[in-house]
Amino acid sequence: MILKNLIYIYQLENYDKKRFLLFVFKKINWFTLKKRNDLVWTKRSTLIFFLTPLIFILFLILSYCYLSFFLFLFFLILEIILLPFLIIFSDILIFPFVLFTKKLNIKKAKNYIEKAKKGKTKTIGITGSYGKTTMKNLLNTVLSEKYKIFSFPGNINTEIGVANYILKNKEKLLKCDILICEMGAYKIGDIEKLCNIINPDYSVTTAIGLSHLERFGSFENIVSVKFELANNTKKEAFLNSCDENVEKFADEKIKNKIKISKICQKENIKYLKYLENFSGISFSFENENFSSPIIADYFIDFIIVAYELSKSLNLEKTHFKKGLSKIEPVKHRLEVLKNTDSEKIVIDDSYNGNFKGFVEGINILQRAKGRKVVLTPGLVELGKKSTEIHRKIADLYIEKIDFVILIKNKNTEIIRERFLDKNFSNFKFYQNAKEAHDDLANVLKYNDTIIFQNDTTDNYL
Repeated sequence: MILKNLIYIYQLENYDKKRFLLFVFKKINWFTLKKRNDLVWTKRSTLIFFLTPLIFILFLILSYCYLSFFLFLFFLILEIILLPFLIIFSDILIFPFVLFTKKLNIKKAKNYIEKAKKGKTKTIGITGSYGKTTMKNLLNTVLSEKYKIFSFPGNINTEIGVANYILKNKEKLLKCDILICEMGAYKIGDIEKLCNIINPDYSVTTAIGLSHLERFGSFENIVSVKFELANNTKKEAFLNSCDENVEKFADEKIKNKIKISKICQKENIKYLKYLENFSGISFSFENENFSSPIIADYFIDFIIVAYELSKSLNLEKTHFKKGLSKIEPVKHRLEVLKNTDSEKIVIDDSYNGNFKGFVEGINILQRAKGRKVVLTPGLVELGKKSTEIHRKIADLYIEKIDFVILIKNKNTEIIRERFLDKNFSNFKFYQNAKEAHDDLANVLKYNDTIIFQNDTTDNYL
């Protein structure tokens, strides 16, 4: 169980050795971790799981043979303490095999993509600090009205994840008209590597913000990596230039000599209406009426970007509108859940992990008829910006929220301290998410609307 827990954390940290060791030796009670998810048994994690005990036993046998009894006991205790290093050592030993397998699978996946593109398949890449999955869902739904779509489920948006999924579904790939790929990144070059597999004909950049700042090291690196997609697009790159950072840096960062379509039509949106009880939005654009059950304002920007892209793919307007009416909210991304008995409304935005998304959620909550309530563990991976941003979040809560539920960690401690400094007392502190959720029945009142802002994996608890 201890070994499995450690490998689980190592996997959550994307096998980043430094981050893994920092977690283990900062959280000295990691062995009591209450896992919210399970270890994914990949080839890499499986090999580490079986190789680490073998190395442990080998070192133990050698110490037993060559050390005195007391030194042997000391070495045994030391080896247990240093188990995280043994896991890393095992990972280093299997690295050549993992790297060979990874490169082989990526090469095979790339060959299948090339084969599909020689037929009739067009490829679309999507990136951004937020909104990737929402845009993927939008394009998948509207384009499905006319075309056969190959799309990656869930959060499959990394190089090896994309490659493995292609290999498992190659027959479906070879029969599709359009492939849509969400592209995530933690460092410079990650999106370019995905582009080398997908070879995108078209691309969409949704937004640029401070997500994963701690991993990227600087905001400049985030900007650079997000424009790797546009710079590796073959035909046309669509940019949501309603996002201030996309608009600000596009001309500087994009060197690709293809068609760049900056899309921002806010001034042409008419008759915007928020439907009753968070049922969706409706608006008029180019003398056409559009409606959607998605409640976020930024989704209007996404609709217009998708609409322009659909024109390049020869999708008729009637198909687009029909598909748009079928859109369903992505799970845990501004997903509205209603309790008709108590008139309580839950807005589940627990997969949102960026400041702009927090602000959007707070603004959406202003449409509530009753009390406005927030449950949050704060944001992660903000590095040196963490204190500044969490104080901003606290100030927004003080101004616009009636009651705040905080999940205890270093980030919400910043929010709590800000609340105390500003004499804001309408909040409650919980040790963990389970404790908070279990007590919601006692906290929420008739006609309340609560939004879950972000959720953290075990490595951030």
